[in-house]
Amino acid sequence: MKPVREHSFSFTRGMNPKTLINHLAKKFIVEECTNQSEQQIFYDTFDWRLHREKLLFISSANSLKLQRFDGSEVVKAQGRKRSKYFWWDLRQSELSEKLQGIIAMRALCPIVSLSRTTHQFRLMNKDRKTVARLALGSEQATLGNIVKSLPETVYVQEIRGYESSFAKVLKHCSKLGLIPLSRAQCVERFFSASERTPRDYGGKFRVELDNNISIGRAVAKICLNLVDDMERNHGGVCSDIDSEFLHDFRIAVRRTRSLLSLLKKVLPPDTTAYFQTEFRWLGSVTGPVRDTDVCLLEKDDYLGLLPDALQKGMNLFFDELSANRVHELKLLRQHLTSQRYLNLLSKWRSFLSDPESKLFRGIRTRKCRDLADALILKRYKNFVKEGDKIYEFSPDTALHQLRIKGKKLRYLLEFFKSFYDVTEMNRFLKYMKKLQDNLGDFNDLSVQQEILSEKLDSLKAKNLQTIRFASALGGLISVLADKQKRIREEFESTYTQFSRDEVNELIQAMVAGAGKSSGSERK
Repeated sequence: MKPVREHSFSFTRGMNPKTLINHLAKKFIVEECTNQSEQQIFYDTFDWRLHREKLLFISSANSLKLQRFDGSEVVKAQGRKRSKYFWWDLRQSELSEKLQGIIAMRALCPIVSLSRTTHQFRLMNKDRKTVARLALGSEQATLGNIVKSLPETVYVQEIRGYESSFAKVLKHCSKLGLIPLSRAQCVERFFSASERTPRDYGGKFRVELDNNISIGRAVAKICLNLVDDMERNHGGVCSDIDSEFLHDFRIAVRRTRSLLSLLKKVLPPDTTAYFQTEFRWLGSVTGPVRDTDVCLLEKDDYLGLLPDALQKGMNLFFDELSANRVHELKLLRQHLTSQRYLNLLSKWRSFLSDPESKLFRGIRTRKCRDLADALILKRYKNFVKEGDKIYEFSPDTALHQLRIKGKKLRYLLEFFKSFYDVTEMNRFLKYMKKLQDNLGDFNDLSVQQEILSEKLDSLKAKNLQTIRFASALGGLISVLADKQKRIREEFESTYTQFSRDEVNELIQAMVAGAGKSSGSERK
């Protein structure tokens, strides 16, 4: 059986919906049925994770639902509107399970609030048989204290057995100049009333650079993009909306520091020394809260690694961690609203934008593509040279140093990605990601064990509660150490895959230009 069809149209500005009703009244018996009013709040993460999956999270009355752009419902649950939702706020429901795999640790926050009034009509033939249904909808978007009215909409619904009447209504709508709306266009109308543009943040880092751009102009374009990311995430960090605001803020800082380090030989030393010092400070003051967040996000996994008898002891650890985070967040807010921070961003923007800046003079006027080619090959060869030295009994520090070198190489590739063939670049980054994931997991486990060990060493009391706490900490450290050992054992095969000739030839060909493989051996 074919599904019942529904078509939507939008009135243009100034059109009177009564004109449509009066026009249809000449062809059908038109009877008004009911009027309905409702408020809907559309939510998404800051980086539009639902929108990218063509999904909507809507709160209305006492219900929450996840639906597709085409209007079909995915799952529904009971719940009241809130300022934000995490998937774990809806535990023990199918809705939380669906959201967990999409939004992870991000919060769903209101994007737009819509108040809708709908007037329902029946269209009948001369025998008073309903042959179509029609609804006129008027919508207003609330943005703080501002109310914005959207063009009114008409929804026409088919009745089985009266397909010709449905077609006739659609024809009249078109004849009167109403604009057809697809389901996707209906969704975009809602978001158009928001202060934000869908997908205006998120996705992979990419800055488009002209192949002939100078070094100075390229640095300015990349770093202005990064400082924009810092400022866009700043409010979410201070408001403590979710942990990813600080994560993204720190990535922007780290990328900035990496670029200053990678290009230090061509940037004006007297000026960039100040910025290197200040961005190092900014990285350090944002570290404690992020380290705490990583541990708190691992809570369920940590507890799952321990037997039930030891889990109560770990709950005490997480309670103390949460309390300490409140203190650290207060300090971070002070840093991010300080004059030192404001001065840094102001001077940095001026350095990147002022036509008289040293950034746009001297050696910085040379072609950036030539510098990027040379730096990428140099960093790649240096990375592989260091990786080749690591063997079964190499100290953990060797892997940590390789991880840092790999991160700088990856940032370098991301900065200048637009210079190179997209397919070749993505292939190389895919190979590199597997190795970086291995090194990153190894480092994360080192940091986690260090935090737990420091806590274990600080315990002094000898009551039963402390003994249980110490047992839980010791047990977890042991489990994490075993996990880290397994990851360490996987390094050799992962690195061998990355360092093979195929990958070397790929990056050589990429830097040489599309279809131009240098065929040179790695040195």
